[in-house]
Amino acid sequence: MDLKYEGGESSKEAMDRIGQLVDELFKSETENTLIATHGNLLSLLLKNYDNSFGFHCWKDLTNPDVFLLTYKNNEVTIERLWREL
Repeated sequence: MDLKYEGGESSKEAMDRIGQLVDELFKSETENTLIATHGNLLSLLLKNYDNSFGFHCWKDLTNPDVFLLTYKNNEVTIERLWREL
């Protein structure tokens, strides 16, 4: 999570970055937001809200894959809506 090459960011930094963005969206008055990203950043976003999301979950991601994140009562729930079979 902390490995970082010159000019890049660590997985931890990327997870914090996408997590801050999504937290801001949850707290905004926007009703729905669609975020499109690549699998690595998606997996870091999901891990940000579910620490059990690890390597095997990342390996199980498909292209495309669709997740719904819902914020209610200060809690984020994750639901996988669709995946390529």
